[in-house]
Amino acid sequence: MRKKLYWLLSALLISMWCHYVWLRVGKPPMNDEARVKFGKKSIALSAGKTAFEYSEGEGQAVVLVHGFSIPSVIWDNTYRALVSAGFKVLRYDLYGRGFSDRPAVKYSADLFVGQLKELTDELIGSEKFVLCGLSMGGAISVQFTDRYPDRVEKLILIDPAGFPMPMPAAARLVKLPVIGDYAGRILARKAMAKSLPLNFTGSVPPAVEAAGLIQTDFAGYDDAIVSTLRHMNLTDLKSTYESVGRRKIKTLLLWGKHDQVVPYAHADSVRAAIPGAKFVSFAKSGHIPTVDEKDKANRAILSFLGIED
Repeated sequence: MRKKLYWLLSALLISMWCHYVWLRVGKPPMNDEARVKFGKKSIALSAGKTAFEYSEGEGQAVVLVHGFSIPSVIWDNTYRALVSAGFKVLRYDLYGRGFSDRPAVKYSADLFVGQLKELTDELIGSEKFVLCGLSMGGAISVQFTDRYPDRVEKLILIDPAGFPMPMPAAARLVKLPVIGDYAGRILARKAMAKSLPLNFTGSVPPAVEAAGLIQTDFAGYDDAIVSTLRHMNLTDLKSTYESVGRRKIKTLLLWGKHDQVVPYAHADSVRAAIPGAKFVSFAKSGHIPTVDEKDKANRAILSFLGIED
């Protein structure tokens, strides 16, 4: 009986390992061929190629940093509004997301802040810019601003991460060694499909849904998500926010009252850390007010940047 159980367990483990490997090798790589197919531009940085869109206007440069899993398509409304107002606007896909490379590295703040620094050095140069971050992109933006305050003219934070909150069961699972890697590869696409509606009070924009799912079809997305959960600090950045607050950089904070991802109550924590921040609340919005109440969000952002109706 014991021998039979041993062989059954061995067979199960071998089967799981084969499935784990297949989930990786069975997907195409994210490369220039894929980017060309979808009409995406990219630039080579130290950790890999970054997909980006940059509209060069006459106004100041504005850089848009997306969140944990939805790539830069989430900025469609904001990007168009800023471009129409004459700003130079840069949006890009974080490593591991969208059409950027998925390097086999630790997905930590150092990686994401470094990506932002290199990208802006290459495309914007020494000019100061407005930095706008959503969710995890807000956490990245705050850490970038703390490290390179001389680069940031103004800071815009939209439902940013960085303060203590409970993690979903799936997130806790993928943090576990070995089993977390396996679970991450199995659950990545399902988790994306299931989590998308949680970001909005209305329907998921078709372009956002398509881009969110397409990225999961390429090798490395699931590994990047798992590594980010393990190595990116998203819940303990109070001191960093406070440091940014002491720098007196003009800051705008937007938050949706029905946020199911980062609690609306965290707005109080951000405002306490950055006392001078201008705060705009969105009564009809979830995690992404720039989609749920795009006109109001665009007006708030443009007004903060000196453009009135």
